[in-house]
Amino acid sequence: MNVRSLEFRLTVLVTLLSTIILCIVGSLTYFAIHRILLNEQDQALASRIERLEVLLQDSENIQQIIQRPKIYQNMLGNQDNLFILRHDQQQLIHINPLHINIPKLDSQSGIHFLDLHEQQRSTRIAWKNFNIQGQSYQLIAGKQWSERLNILHQFRQDLILYFGIGLLILFLSGWLTCHITLTGLRKLTQQTHQIDIGSLRQRLEIQPHSTEISQLSLAINHMLARIEAGYDQLNRFSENIAHEFRTPLNNLIGQTEILLSETRELSDYQDLLVSHLEEYQRLKRMINSMLFLARADQQHIQLKIETIDLTVLIENIVSFLDIYASEKNITLQTQITQNDLTADFELLQQTLFNLIENAVLHGQNHSNILIKTQSIEIEQKSYTLCSVLTENNFIDEKHLPHVFERFYQCNTSRHNQGRSGGLGLAIVASIVELHAGFYQVENTQQGIRFSVYFPILASLSVNSES
Repeated sequence: MNVRSLEFRLTVLVTLLSTIILCIVGSLTYFAIHRILLNEQDQALASRIERLEVLLQDSENIQQIIQRPKIYQNMLGNQDNLFILRHDQQQLIHINPLHINIPKLDSQSGIHFLDLHEQQRSTRIAWKNFNIQGQSYQLIAGKQWSERLNILHQFRQDLILYFGIGLLILFLSGWLTCHITLTGLRKLTQQTHQIDIGSLRQRLEIQPHSTEISQLSLAINHMLARIEAGYDQLNRFSENIAHEFRTPLNNLIGQTEILLSETRELSDYQDLLVSHLEEYQRLKRMINSMLFLARADQQHIQLKIETIDLTVLIENIVSFLDIYASEKNITLQTQITQNDLTADFELLQQTLFNLIENAVLHGQNHSNILIKTQSIEIEQKSYTLCSVLTENNFIDEKHLPHVFERFYQCNTSRHNQGRSGGLGLAIVASIVELHAGFYQVENTQQGIRFSVYFPILASLSVNSES
């Protein structure tokens, strides 16, 4: 048995607790029997003294006993009994076969008890003071502990034997119970070992042995679902990033090969360098975006919190993008009802710019884009809502859960990805999460609407930049 296994440790723990309980119960039982035997012995001594007192109340009896003490000695029988009658420090009767040293005893009314220990002999005595015809007498009766000690000794030996047998039974029954109880956990472990990168879709199927095992298997299945979703997302990300980098590289290689195929004019080389520069800038934007997302994932972005005028910020972004919107006859409209927002200015500016630019790039010709801000309360928490609604433009419902993923494309076309290189919405999601907010995308009757929620007066976690 593995000493580090849960089964062994539970068995030892149950056995240890049972041992403590048995020790307490056994000790209490032992002392209870000791007390019962002591009470019986005291009652026997007290009864003996009372009978002798009644007998001695008759003057004739006392004279006969004094004259013939062996009569009562024969009545006592055993060598472990003693009987002493004192009168004015004179011992009228002295029956003490074992020569127990009797100390001076107080003259008090009632029956009193005392334990005497002499070498290996232990005797319990009882004494009483009484008067007969005006004379003071002291009657002492005693009996050795040997009988009581023999009973206790035998009981102690039996108790130890039964205690050992009980512990053995407890250990075996505890191990068997733990072994049966943890069967589900062993099956859970076996099934978990069978899951690898090629079988992430496999789920644990455990018959309900206990609530804990069921909860654990359910939690592992949820974890596998998250790992599967993350792995699928990673695969899509790898595929998309390969496409994104391959396109500019193919452009660079193709244009260069064409230009080098024959002698060209100086202007042709200059045009080629300009075209190359655009592709380099595109690659640089993608790399910068990926570095930003990596730092955001590692919580290495330092937030510079300040109060921002949303009206001025949005007007500046609209003015900059109005040129691109006019090419498609798109009208940018604003509806600002919440003017102030506490956030990092540069990150908030990038968030709103990416949302509005995404709407312009994918918006229909001769359509409207509505940028709106307002204060909203959700679950007793206040947020500033910034939304961008693109009229007459919709996204298939199956794509909505994935649009904020990195390089995710709702169609196979890979053009018009803007300044972020296909990572604009992923950057928006990371920035909002850094501000302890959340984001949302939904199809409305007017069109697709992207919304970000920034908490008002929220306690934001600020991480030091690495």
